[in-house]
Amino acid sequence: MSAASEVRDLRGDIRHWRRGRVDTKIIDALGDAYVTVFASLLLGSMVVSVIVNLRLVSDELCTAGGCQEARTALPWLSGLTALAVVLALARLFGPVFVSPAIGSWLLSAPVDRAALLRPRLLWTAVIAAAFSALLSAAASTLGGFGVDPLLAFCGSTALLAVAAVCLAAVSQSSAGLGARLLTWVVALVVWAGLLLIARNDGPIWSPPKDLPQGSWWGVAVVVLASVGLLTLAVGRVGRLSRHAVSPGGSLAPGLSGALATLDLALVYDVLLAHRWNAHDAVKSRRGGPSGQLALVWCDLSRLRRSPQTLVVLAAAVVVPYAAEAAGADRVVLLLSAFASFVAGLPLLAGLRVITRTPSLVRAMPFPHSATRMSTLAVPGAAMLAFGLASFPALHAALGVTWSDSVVLGLTVGGCALAGTVRWVTGRPPDYSKPLVSTPAGGVPTNLYGSIIRGFDILLLTTAPVLFSPTVNGALVSLLLSFAVLSYLVGRE
Repeated sequence: MSAASEVRDLRGDIRHWRRGRVDTKIIDALGDAYVTVFASLLLGSMVVSVIVNLRLVSDELCTAGGCQEARTALPWLSGLTALAVVLALARLFGPVFVSPAIGSWLLSAPVDRAALLRPRLLWTAVIAAAFSALLSAAASTLGGFGVDPLLAFCGSTALLAVAAVCLAAVSQSSAGLGARLLTWVVALVVWAGLLLIARNDGPIWSPPKDLPQGSWWGVAVVVLASVGLLTLAVGRVGRLSRHAVSPGGSLAPGLSGALATLDLALVYDVLLAHRWNAHDAVKSRRGGPSGQLALVWCDLSRLRRSPQTLVVLAAAVVVPYAAEAAGADRVVLLLSAFASFVAGLPLLAGLRVITRTPSLVRAMPFPHSATRMSTLAVPGAAMLAFGLASFPALHAALGVTWSDSVVLGLTVGGCALAGTVRWVTGRPPDYSKPLVSTPAGGVPTNLYGSIIRGFDILLLTTAPVLFSPTVNGALVSLLLSFAVLSYLVGRE
């Protein structure tokens, strides 16, 4: 056999091997797709069956006034929550982002990047629409909506989610004030919807069975507005620079690593670093008080540079009023404290910094407890003001006197402050101590407890006032909150 024939045979064997390898990949991909589709259909049918059965049971058993109000307000609250989550995630990640590798070598090339970024924007819009539609469909089914109102509600929620993603993309491609104001307009619409629910306005008294005349015109307007915004965002996606899409891609690996440790405080550190890395250079301000008041002055300066943190806390006051309108009764206390807990976390950035930087605390010319107390002045005042702003909702929900409702409002603020301080002062997992043997390897003993850190103190401090929504129960909760704060502030 000649050398040429051997080469031809070798080439034929290589082509056959490559063809077989490609066929194996196709078979594996089809098998994975079959398993995914089958599992989605099976689990989806189970979930739909459970939701439909719950609706039938609710139609028969949900006859009390509070139950009916909560049931009819559930779809609207779920739709607004879905829009808020979509808008927050879109503003956080981009919504168009690429991996650091693509951002470093491909986007820096002098080529049209629209073909690379356009599918990412469309996939983000599709995921946001699917998430909003599924959540609103489940909530509206449980709420007792008719078929036509359910379809209109789900479609409108999905289109509004797409509009929120498109507004975030326009804001990402343009650093101007006008683009950022558009996203704040969407957030204001979400807040206004919660306010309408809190005022018992709008269609929350009875679930709609049929669409009124002219409702489809409103749906058509939403469709046209969403399509227009999507066209605008797709047209402007080519203007995105590498510096606009790379931070989101760099944030994703950091978040995945922080979530792998089950430490939510570490996730907050990653988000805080991402937020200030993307911020423009700040203007330093000289002057101010000295001593411990200097730390309070730093918190006030930080609040002046980012006033949206205080705006979010003020906007969260609508949560207890919406819960009261939905007939939550004494659960309004827990929901108010939880809303203050979540919205007040950005105010404790100073306490988080000195907690994660022990050398900075040792450099202060006063004790550690005094340093921590100084960083609690501004967030403590803000959370107590939140509790005072929610006392009319507590008065209406619990039926107590105005003076007692003021005390309950202060209790809400104190419980939220204790929970947030516990959350931001949590210590990282200690791998120097004995580890627990698990199938995933050695795990520190305080790793699993970090996932509920802060929430445990929130439940502990609000438990007395939940069981006894009176002044005595409020005083016990305040004493527990003060004891927790004293321990967390004073420990080394």
